[in-house]
Formats: sequence, structure tokens, C-alpha cells
Amino acid sequence: MPKTNRVINFRMPDSNLEEFNVKSPEIGKKILYGVCGEGMGHAIRSGVIVKHLLGKNEVSIFAHSRSYDYLSEKFDNVHQIGGFNTVYEANQVNSAKTFFNGIKDLPLDLHKNITYMQNFAKEFQPDIIISDFEFYTNLLSKILRVPFISLDHTHVVTHCQTEVPYKYLKDKLKAEGVVRSFIQLPSVYLITSFYYPPLVNPGRVRIFPPVLRKRILRLKGKERTINSEEGILKGEERTLKGKEGTIKGKEGTHIFVYQTSTSNTELIKLLKEMDHRFIIYGFHKDQEDENLSFRSFNENSFYHDLASCQAVITNGGFNLISEALYLNKPVFSVPVKKQFEQVLNAIYLEKLGFGEFHEDPLKDDLEKFMLKLDFYRQNIKSNFTHDRNQNILQELDKLIQELTSANKQELKNKPDVGITTSLNLIS
Repeated sequence: MPKTNRVINFRMPDSNLEEFNVKSPEIGKKILYGVCGEGMGHAIRSGVIVKHLLGKNEVSIFAHSRSYDYLSEKFDNVHQIGGFNTVYEANQVNSAKTFFNGIKDLPLDLHKNITYMQNFAKEFQPDIIISDFEFYTNLLSKILRVPFISLDHTHVVTHCQTEVPYKYLKDKLKAEGVVRSFIQLPSVYLITSFYYPPLVNPGRVRIFPPVLRKRILRLKGKERTINSEEGILKGEERTLKGKEGTIKGKEGTHIFVYQTSTSNTELIKLLKEMDHRFIIYGFHKDQEDENLSFRSFNENSFYHDLASCQAVITNGGFNLISEALYLNKPVFSVPVKKQFEQVLNAIYLEKLGFGEFHEDPLKDDLEKFMLKLDFYRQNIKSNFTHDRNQNILQELDKLIQELTSANKQELKNKPDVGITTSLNLIS
């Protein structure tokens, strides 16, 4: 299968969007799409990509945990499978429990998932498989011998030349091992990121700005008053002027908080000591506690509370940080310890001047951060760039057409391989 060496030059927000009209594949393809269920970032990104692909293709999705819940509400043909989940304790990954839980469930999940997916694939006859860091679709691509595309942020860990302090090198090596064990030898790696370190293998790796939801993108280029479920948020009126248009909205007085798990109770204690109002997601409850407003996840309220906040406090999750930066919100990042991808995101967030990275924040740290919001907003406005998803969608369309055409020719030359050839790996 030939390798492509196309250089991707993405335009920035001052470009005429008509230049980015995505040309869909000439012939619709059957695509099998796998989505990791850890956190919400994989699901949200995949939702944007799948919606685009459905314009000209037939797509079936395999997902687990929260990704299945999210995607099954938005699309047909979403199939639930088992998957790996991280164990968190006190805002830290418990590596031992995560490993042993994964090993314990692996034999049953492997047999059940691959049997189900292979039987489905015999009927569906996929032309190509795409994975957002989903393990079993990676295996299935090898069994079926169809082209395989990796599309995620996670591979910034293994396929970019990142710079981290010495204290994190051990965690970096562990993370590289995990990432490489999940996804093996795709035809190409498509990485999304808000920072752009040098690529390890530019011939097979492409890097693009974050994939953002249309509802986030719509905030720019239109005049809009941001509402919440309680009505129009009161606060200082802010006018953001950009080359794409003018956005007039109401900026609330609250700070938006999101946590990957409920284990970071020390952060909650810290927030109660502050004079600010905090709207908090990630604790799966609706409750008022003095200056803290806990909210269970609802996409509409989540979206409005994020869009109207002064700043964001979160772990190191890539998707929320990216959406916050697009909306010009400074980020105070407290990544989950031992979760190297989150730590890496926080390191580059601070390096770029978009916010701050803290492992064990104190009240003084948060108060100083609040005094520097204007400084961070100016840095984000000047240096954060985005192409409104256009280049990654365009590249994905081209790759699907190129890889499936090449694979079709290969199967003609070797007619004994393909979907009807079972490797019996799980018998």
C-alpha cells in the first residue's frame, strides 16, 4: 500500500471558509468506526467526524461506556461493546487496579467483542476501519485486512517529539507502552492538538487543530446572547471582535469546573474557600452548596455554562481545554496524576501562555490565576488558531478514497485474502 507524503497547511480563522469546501468521496464507502469510552473527549470528537462521514458514506459505530451512551443518542447503527476503563483514586490513576481490572476482563471481552464484531462485519462488509483509540476495532482491521486509520489526540504521546521535565519521563514511557499496545500499524495517524510539536514520522502522521462541535464553532461569526436554563446570565457585557465577525454576549461571573472523576475532593474544599461562584460538572449530581453549583451532565446546560464563564478549571482533558481556548477562556489545569496525556496537555497549555498547570493547587495559586485572566485571554486571542475542522475532514475524505482504492487493487492481486478469511484468533 503506497504511503502518502502530503504536507498539510491549515488556514487560520481569517480565511474565507469557501476555500474549505470538503469534497466528499466520489463513491460512498462502508465505514466501521470504533470509539474509546474513557471520558467524553473521544465521543464528542467522533460525533463530529461521523456526522460528516454520513453525508456520503454508510457508518456503523462500535463504542463502550460513556461513548456508547453519548453516540447512541445521536446516531443509528451504534453497537455496544466492552472496553477498558481507568481506575481513579484521589485525582490519581491507580495503575495497579487499572491493569488488573483490564486483565481480568480481557479474555471474556476479547472473545465476546471480536466474535460479535466479526459476525457483524461479514454482513456489513466494511471498506475501511477508523478508530478513536478503540482497541478492538484495531484488532478487527487486522483480521479483516482492510485499511485502518487512527484518528485521536492520544498519539501525540508516541508520534510527536514532545518536551517534558525529567520528573515525568517514567510516566511518559509507561504511557507510550499503553498507547502502542492499543493501536498497531494503522495506514496513517491523524492527530488533533492545540500544540504542534515536531512529528516522529511525517510520512505516516498528520497533525491538525482540535475537532470542535458545531455548537462551539457557531459562537463565532454571529451576534449571540448566551442563555442558561435560568435565563440570560447577568454579568459584564463583553464584545469580542475578530476577523470573522463580532460576537456580542453576556459573560457570567462564574468559573466553569469539570472533573474527569469524582475523586478530587481536595479541589472542592479549595473552591469553597474562594469568593467566586463555581459551576461544577463531573460529580453526577444536581446540588447547591454555598458558592458551588453541582450539575449533572446535560449537553445544553454544559454548553451554555462553558460559553458564558470567566475561566475554566479542569483536569488535563484535551477536548474541554480545546473548546475553552476556542472560546477565549483561560484554563487552570489540575491534571489527573499519572495520566501522562493530561499532564502533557497541561505542560503545553502553560508553555503557550494559555493558562496554568498545577498538581496540588493552593488558594493563593487560584487567586493569582484570577488576577491574570486578561493576560491569558490576550495570549489565546493572539496565538490559538483553528480552521473550523475543515482540513482534517478534507484529508480524511481523501485518505478514505485513496486507501480503499489501493486495498481493492491489492485484493484483486491476492484474491485469497479478505473478509471471508477468518484468522480464528479467538477460537
